[in-house]
Amino acid sequence: MSKRNLDLPKHAADKVDRALQDVLQLTDDPGEMLRIYLLAAGVCIGGAGGTLAGMLERDGHKVPEDAVKLQIMDLLRKVVVEGHEAAWKSLAGISQ
Repeated sequence: MSKRNLDLPKHAADKVDRALQDVLQLTDDPGEMLRIYLLAAGVCIGGAGGTLAGMLERDGHKVPEDAVKLQIMDLLRKVVVEGHEAAWKSLAGISQ
């Protein structure tokens, strides 16, 4: 597998982190912080799900929305626990 250029994704992640830090400084309530993180993650996961569904459809695969969302959650788990390379390898298998 070829090495992927992560410059733009890392730049986006840095921007998201800075935006969240700007919002999180407005509260010291851990419960509110958790809700902020969860809702922000939901926005990103929803966008990733729509993108993956589009990729699969473009490749001739019609996949139920729930299945795509579960696949995104698996990819996210891989990124967090195993690192981004594990997620990219898994994604390569999905889009074939």
